[in-house]
Amino acid sequence: MTIIDTLVSSVLPVALIFAVGYFVSWRGGFSQPDAASIFKFIAQIAAPAITINIIITTDVASLDPTLAGLYLISELLVYAAGFFVTRFWFRLGFKDALLCGFAASFANHVLFVYPITQFAFEPMMTIPVRSIIAIDVIIFTLTVIILDIHQAPSAGPLRAISGQLRNPLLLALLLGVLVVLNPFGRPPLAFIRCASFIADAAAPCGLFASGILLARPISRNSLKLAVVITGLKMFVHPILGFLIIVIAGGYAIEAARTTLMVTVAPVGVMALTFASRYDGKTDAIAQSILWSFCLSVLLIPLIAVI
Repeated sequence: MTIIDTLVSSVLPVALIFAVGYFVSWRGGFSQPDAASIFKFIAQIAAPAITINIIITTDVASLDPTLAGLYLISELLVYAAGFFVTRFWFRLGFKDALLCGFAASFANHVLFVYPITQFAFEPMMTIPVRSIIAIDVIIFTLTVIILDIHQAPSAGPLRAISGQLRNPLLLALLLGVLVVLNPFGRPPLAFIRCASFIADAAAPCGLFASGILLARPISRNSLKLAVVITGLKMFVHPILGFLIIVIAGGYAIEAARTTLMVTVAPVGVMALTFASRYDGKTDAIAQSILWSFCLSVLLIPLIAVI
Protein backbone atom coordinates (compact mmCIF):
# COMPACT_ATOMS: atom_id res chain seq x y z
CA MET A 1 0.00 0.00 0.00
CA THR A 2 1.39 3.42 -0.96
CA ILE A 3 1.39 6.60 1.13
CA ILE A 4 -1.48 8.01 -0.95
CA ASP A 5 -3.48 4.79 -0.61
CA THR A 6 -3.01 4.82 3.16
CA LEU A 7 -3.91 8.48 3.36
CA VAL A 8 -7.09 8.08 1.31
CA SER A 9 -8.32 4.72 2.57
CA SER A 10 -7.29 4.77 6.26
CA VAL A 11 -6.39 8.26 7.51
CA LEU A 12 -8.84 10.56 5.72
CA PRO A 13 -11.97 8.60 6.73
CA VAL A 14 -11.00 9.27 10.35
CA ALA A 15 -9.64 12.79 9.88
CA LEU A 16 -12.66 14.01 7.92
CA ILE A 17 -14.90 13.54 10.97
CA PHE A 18 -12.75 16.11 12.75
CA ALA A 19 -13.02 18.43 9.74
CA VAL A 20 -16.81 18.10 9.74
CA GLY A 21 -16.96 19.09 13.41
CA TYR A 22 -14.67 22.05 12.76
CA PHE A 23 -16.74 23.21 9.77
CA VAL A 24 -20.18 22.94 11.39
CA SER A 25 -18.92 24.76 14.48
CA TRP A 26 -17.38 27.50 12.34
CA ARG A 27 -20.75 27.87 10.59
CA GLY A 28 -22.51 28.12 13.96
CA GLY A 29 -24.32 24.78 13.85
CA PHE A 30 -22.70 23.48 17.05
CA SER A 31 -21.26 25.34 20.04
CA GLN A 32 -18.70 24.74 22.79
CA PRO A 33 -21.34 23.45 25.26
CA ASP A 34 -22.37 20.86 22.65
CA ALA A 35 -18.76 19.63 22.48
CA ALA A 36 -18.56 19.55 26.28
CA SER A 37 -21.63 17.30 26.44
CA ILE A 38 -20.18 14.92 23.85
CA PHE A 39 -16.87 14.76 25.71
CA LYS A 40 -18.73 14.00 28.93
CA PHE A 41 -20.26 10.97 27.23
CA ILE A 42 -16.84 9.90 25.94
CA ALA A 43 -15.04 10.37 29.26
CA GLN A 44 -17.65 8.61 31.39
CA ILE A 45 -19.05 5.99 29.00
CA ALA A 46 -17.36 5.49 25.62
CA ALA A 47 -13.66 5.66 26.55
CA PRO A 48 -14.14 3.27 29.51
CA ALA A 49 -16.00 0.94 27.14
CA ILE A 50 -12.98 1.01 24.80
CA THR A 51 -10.70 0.13 27.70
CA ILE A 52 -12.90 -2.79 28.75
CA ASN A 53 -13.25 -3.96 25.16
CA ILE A 54 -9.48 -3.86 24.63
CA ILE A 55 -8.76 -5.81 27.80
CA ILE A 56 -11.35 -8.55 27.28
CA THR A 57 -10.74 -9.07 23.55
CA THR A 58 -6.92 -9.07 23.55
CA ASP A 59 -5.07 -12.37 23.72
CA VAL A 60 -2.62 -11.92 26.59
CA ALA A 61 -0.18 -14.34 24.97
CA SER A 62 0.12 -12.04 21.95
CA LEU A 63 1.20 -9.00 23.99
CA ASP A 64 4.78 -7.74 23.72
CA PRO A 65 5.58 -6.09 27.09
CA THR A 66 9.09 -5.16 25.95
CA LEU A 67 7.80 -3.14 23.00
CA ALA A 68 5.20 -1.44 25.21
CA GLY A 69 7.87 -0.75 27.83
CA LEU A 70 10.20 0.86 25.28
CA TYR A 71 7.36 3.09 24.11
CA LEU A 72 6.64 4.01 27.73
CA ILE A 73 10.27 5.07 28.20
CA SER A 74 10.07 7.37 25.17
CA GLU A 75 6.76 8.78 26.40
CA LEU A 76 8.08 9.50 29.90
CA LEU A 77 11.21 11.15 28.49
CA VAL A 78 9.08 13.50 26.38
CA TYR A 79 6.83 14.13 29.40
CA ALA A 80 9.88 15.10 31.47
CA ALA A 81 11.31 17.23 28.64
CA GLY A 82 8.02 19.10 28.26
CA PHE A 83 7.86 19.70 31.99
CA PHE A 84 11.44 20.94 32.41
CA VAL A 85 11.51 23.06 29.23
CA THR A 86 8.32 24.91 30.12
CA ARG A 87 9.16 25.10 33.83
CA PHE A 88 12.64 26.59 33.46
CA TRP A 89 12.62 28.21 30.01
CA PHE A 90 9.09 29.61 29.98
CA ARG A 91 9.10 30.02 33.78
CA LEU A 92 5.69 28.40 34.16
CA GLY A 93 4.38 27.26 37.50
CA PHE A 94 4.49 23.59 38.47
CA LYS A 95 0.87 22.93 37.44
CA ASP A 96 1.15 24.53 33.99
CA ALA A 97 4.50 22.86 33.30
CA LEU A 98 3.06 19.47 34.25
CA LEU A 99 0.09 20.04 31.94
CA CYS A 100 2.43 21.00 29.10
CA GLY A 101 4.56 17.89 29.69
CA PHE A 102 1.42 15.76 29.65
CA ALA A 103 0.24 17.41 26.42
CA ALA A 104 3.62 16.92 24.74
CA SER A 105 3.70 13.19 25.49
CA PHE A 106 0.09 11.98 25.66
CA ALA A 107 -1.03 10.88 22.19
CA ASN A 108 -4.52 10.84 20.75
CA HIS A 109 -4.31 7.10 20.19
CA VAL A 110 -7.83 6.14 21.28
CA LEU A 111 -9.70 8.50 18.97
CA PHE A 112 -7.26 8.72 16.06
CA VAL A 113 -4.48 6.14 15.71
CA TYR A 114 -6.44 3.11 16.92
CA PRO A 115 -9.25 3.42 14.33
CA ILE A 116 -6.66 4.11 11.61
CA THR A 117 -4.75 0.92 12.47
CA GLN A 118 -8.03 -1.00 12.37
CA PHE A 119 -8.55 0.23 8.80
CA ALA A 120 -4.96 -0.22 7.63
CA PHE A 121 -3.68 -3.42 9.27
CA GLU A 122 -4.56 -6.93 10.32
CA PRO A 123 -5.95 -7.24 13.88
CA MET A 124 -2.61 -8.49 15.27
CA MET A 125 -0.95 -5.19 14.35
CA THR A 126 -3.42 -3.26 16.52
CA ILE A 127 -2.30 -5.09 19.67
CA PRO A 128 0.69 -2.78 20.40
CA VAL A 129 -1.67 0.22 20.23
CA ARG A 130 -4.05 -1.55 22.59
CA SER A 131 -1.18 -2.10 25.03
CA ILE A 132 -0.23 1.58 24.94
CA ILE A 133 -3.83 2.65 25.57
CA ALA A 134 -3.97 0.43 28.67
CA ILE A 135 -0.63 1.73 29.96
CA ASP A 136 -1.65 5.34 29.39
CA VAL A 137 -4.66 4.89 31.68
CA ILE A 138 -2.06 4.57 34.47
CA ILE A 139 -0.14 7.68 33.29
CA PHE A 140 -3.43 9.57 33.06
CA THR A 141 -4.39 8.53 36.60
CA LEU A 142 -1.02 9.44 38.13
CA THR A 143 -1.13 12.85 36.44
CA VAL A 144 -4.57 13.55 37.91
CA ILE A 145 -3.35 12.51 41.37
CA ILE A 146 -0.34 14.85 41.17
CA LEU A 147 -2.50 17.74 39.95
CA ASP A 148 -5.07 17.14 42.70
CA ILE A 149 -2.35 17.07 45.37
CA HIS A 150 -0.87 20.29 44.01
CA GLN A 151 -4.28 21.98 43.83
CA ALA A 152 -5.29 21.04 47.38
CA PRO A 153 -2.11 20.22 49.35
CA SER A 154 -3.89 20.50 52.70
CA ALA A 155 -6.19 17.61 51.76
CA GLY A 156 -3.21 15.26 51.58
CA PRO A 157 -2.22 12.58 49.03
CA LEU A 158 -4.61 9.94 50.39
CA ARG A 159 -7.62 12.01 49.41
CA ALA A 160 -6.23 12.56 45.91
CA ILE A 161 -5.56 8.84 45.52
CA SER A 162 -8.95 7.81 46.90
CA GLY A 163 -10.59 10.26 44.51
CA GLN A 164 -9.42 8.04 41.64
CA LEU A 165 -11.79 5.35 42.84
CA ARG A 166 -14.36 7.33 40.83
CA ASN A 167 -12.14 7.60 37.73
CA PRO A 168 -14.16 5.85 34.96
CA LEU A 169 -11.06 4.91 32.93
CA LEU A 170 -9.25 3.37 35.89
CA LEU A 171 -12.40 1.54 36.99
CA ALA A 172 -12.84 0.24 33.44
CA LEU A 173 -9.24 -1.00 33.38
CA LEU A 174 -9.71 -2.82 36.69
CA LEU A 175 -13.06 -4.26 35.59
CA GLY A 176 -11.54 -5.51 32.36
CA VAL A 177 -8.72 -7.23 34.25
CA LEU A 178 -11.22 -8.84 36.66
CA VAL A 179 -13.30 -10.10 33.74
CA VAL A 180 -10.20 -11.62 32.09
CA LEU A 181 -9.15 -13.27 35.38
CA ASN A 182 -12.66 -14.61 35.91
CA PRO A 183 -12.23 -18.35 36.71
CA PHE A 184 -15.62 -19.19 35.18
CA GLY A 185 -14.49 -18.58 31.61
CA ARG A 186 -15.33 -15.92 29.05
CA PRO A 187 -17.80 -13.18 29.99
CA PRO A 188 -21.33 -13.34 28.54
CA LEU A 189 -21.51 -12.54 24.83
CA ALA A 190 -24.01 -9.76 25.58
CA PHE A 191 -21.41 -8.03 27.79
CA ILE A 192 -18.70 -8.27 25.12
CA ARG A 193 -20.98 -6.99 22.36
CA CYS A 194 -22.32 -4.14 24.50
CA ALA A 195 -18.79 -2.94 25.34
CA SER A 196 -17.80 -3.18 21.67
CA PHE A 197 -20.94 -1.38 20.48
CA ILE A 198 -20.41 1.56 22.86
CA ALA A 199 -16.67 1.66 22.13
CA ASP A 200 -17.34 2.07 18.41
CA ALA A 201 -19.04 5.40 19.16
CA ALA A 202 -16.01 6.93 20.89
CA ALA A 203 -13.81 7.79 17.91
CA PRO A 204 -16.39 9.46 15.63
CA CYS A 205 -18.00 11.34 18.53
CA GLY A 206 -14.64 12.40 19.98
CA LEU A 207 -13.20 13.62 16.70
CA PHE A 208 -16.40 15.47 15.83
CA ALA A 209 -16.41 17.17 19.25
CA SER A 210 -12.70 17.98 18.91
CA GLY A 211 -13.42 19.81 15.66
CA ILE A 212 -16.15 21.81 17.40
CA LEU A 213 -13.88 22.63 20.33
CA LEU A 214 -10.93 23.77 18.21
CA ALA A 215 -13.01 25.97 15.90
CA ARG A 216 -13.19 28.61 18.63
CA PRO A 217 -10.97 31.73 18.32
CA ILE A 218 -7.59 31.15 19.96
CA SER A 219 -5.33 33.81 21.44
CA ARG A 220 -1.90 34.39 19.87
CA ASN A 221 -0.32 35.07 23.27
CA SER A 222 0.65 31.42 23.72
CA LEU A 223 2.08 30.93 20.23
CA LYS A 224 5.66 30.07 21.34
CA LEU A 225 4.45 27.66 23.98
CA ALA A 226 2.20 25.93 21.43
CA VAL A 227 5.18 25.59 19.05
CA VAL A 228 7.24 23.90 21.79
CA ILE A 229 4.46 21.45 22.72
CA THR A 230 3.81 20.61 19.06
CA GLY A 231 7.52 20.21 18.34
CA LEU A 232 8.03 17.84 21.27
CA LYS A 233 5.03 15.71 20.32
CA MET A 234 5.45 15.59 16.56
CA PHE A 235 9.23 15.61 16.11
CA VAL A 236 11.08 14.85 19.36
CA HIS A 237 8.82 11.95 20.34
CA PRO A 238 9.06 10.15 16.96
CA ILE A 239 12.85 10.53 16.92
CA LEU A 240 13.17 9.29 20.50
CA GLY A 241 10.77 6.46 19.80
CA PHE A 242 12.77 5.35 16.76
CA LEU A 243 16.07 5.51 18.65
CA ILE A 244 14.77 3.64 21.69
CA ILE A 245 12.57 1.05 19.95
CA VAL A 246 14.39 0.37 16.67
CA ILE A 247 18.02 1.33 17.29
CA ALA A 248 18.44 0.47 21.00
CA GLY A 249 15.64 -2.10 21.27
CA GLY A 250 16.51 -3.93 18.05
CA TYR A 251 12.94 -4.10 16.73
CA ALA A 252 12.38 -4.26 13.00
CA ILE A 253 10.32 -1.37 11.67
CA GLU A 254 7.59 -3.77 10.53
CA ALA A 255 7.16 -5.17 14.04
CA ALA A 256 7.18 -1.71 15.59
CA ARG A 257 5.22 0.08 12.87
CA THR A 258 1.95 0.71 14.72
CA THR A 259 3.85 1.67 17.88
CA LEU A 260 5.83 4.22 15.89
CA MET A 261 2.55 5.51 14.47
CA VAL A 262 1.49 6.39 18.02
CA THR A 263 4.61 8.56 18.37
CA VAL A 264 3.34 10.75 15.51
CA ALA A 265 -0.23 10.86 16.83
CA PRO A 266 -1.57 14.33 17.63
CA VAL A 267 -1.72 15.76 21.13
CA GLY A 268 -4.52 14.04 23.05
CA VAL A 269 -7.70 16.02 23.63
CA MET A 270 -7.55 14.91 27.27
CA ALA A 271 -4.72 17.43 27.74
CA LEU A 272 -7.10 20.26 26.87
CA THR A 273 -9.71 18.83 29.22
CA PHE A 274 -7.14 18.81 32.01
CA ALA A 275 -6.01 22.36 31.21
CA SER A 276 -9.60 23.58 31.40
CA ARG A 277 -10.31 21.66 34.60
CA TYR A 278 -7.20 22.94 36.39
CA ASP A 279 -7.24 26.46 34.88
CA GLY A 280 -4.10 25.89 32.82
CA LYS A 281 -2.73 27.08 29.47
CA THR A 282 -5.76 26.13 27.39
CA ASP A 283 -4.92 28.33 24.40
CA ALA A 284 -1.44 26.88 23.92
CA ILE A 285 -2.65 23.30 24.28
CA ALA A 286 -5.62 23.90 21.93
CA GLN A 287 -3.28 25.30 19.29
CA SER A 288 -0.90 22.35 19.69
CA ILE A 289 -3.79 19.89 19.27
CA LEU A 290 -4.87 21.56 16.03
CA TRP A 291 -1.36 21.85 14.58
CA SER A 292 -0.31 18.34 15.62
CA PHE A 293 -3.51 16.93 14.11
CA CYS A 294 -2.69 18.48 10.72
CA LEU A 295 0.90 17.18 10.90
CA SER A 296 -0.25 13.75 11.99
CA VAL A 297 -2.50 13.38 8.94
CA LEU A 298 0.66 13.72 6.85
CA LEU A 299 3.09 11.73 9.01
CA ILE A 300 0.98 8.67 9.87
CA PRO A 301 0.71 7.49 6.23
CA LEU A 302 4.50 7.87 5.93
CA ILE A 303 5.14 5.73 9.01
CA ALA A 304 2.55 3.20 7.82
CA VAL A 305 4.42 2.37 4.62
CA ILE A 306 8.16 2.99 5.20
